[in-house]
Amino acid sequence: MTVTGRLTASILGVALFSGGCGVGEDPVENGSSSRIEAFTFPTGDTTARGEIFLPASHETDRNLSTIYLIDFTEQHFKLATDEFEKVIDGVGKVEGFEALVVTLEGIPDIDAEPQSFQEHYDIFRDMASYVDDKYTSNTSRTFIGKGSESGLVLMALFAEDSETSMFDNFIVTDPSGAYGSAVIAMIESGDFPKDKRNKKLHFSFSSSNDHDMCTRIIRLIDEAEYPWLEFESVAYLDSDYENTYPVSFAAGIEYVYRK
Repeated sequence: MTVTGRLTASILGVALFSGGCGVGEDPVENGSSSRIEAFTFPTGDTTARGEIFLPASHETDRNLSTIYLIDFTEQHFKLATDEFEKVIDGVGKVEGFEALVVTLEGIPDIDAEPQSFQEHYDIFRDMASYVDDKYTSNTSRTFIGKGSESGLVLMALFAEDSETSMFDNFIVTDPSGAYGSAVIAMIESGDFPKDKRNKKLHFSFSSSNDHDMCTRIIRLIDEAEYPWLEFESVAYLDSDYENTYPVSFAAGIEYVYRK
């Protein structure tokens, strides 16, 4: 299944995610009632625009899991404009499984860095709260990203605690050096909430990434043997950054939703 027509949005000052044009309901393919909707949700002192893929089954089933894609403009690699579509494709590869897929409208021109983690995480937390109220009664949520954005996903795994936890599953591919170093420091120091339960992490990296950093993260998580975490790692050493994410997204989705 292919979804076309990602939206673009203007980004002005603090109101990074406000404004933009509505999409209405665009059919994904002829004869299908699957569609993409745009929505506005409150976050902090402003509002943000999101977009959500609704499979045909959503018309009769409001108990679908949700996958949240963090997709900012890539600062150091060629811009990929099809991540939303690749997540939807990945869902379609899991037999008998359907899910809502949500992201921010357009691809905001933001550099995901560890010092901005809480600001960016809060936007997705607020978006998830809105989606829960409007679109689904299922509280199973997956956070997915690649590059710097996947570093944000990885840090969220450690930063959340059981009282404030928003996400259950985390799919990370090719985290940035800055985020990778920050997460290594968190793991080694143990400076993160320990009261977690029932988390899954799929971690992967390509030949373009820092092999030593990524294998160090994998080793630290393996050695920690966190009782609250199911963990799988994959090294795509024959594939570069620009070609790995369609495969790693699908592999991660299959892993976390495996029956």
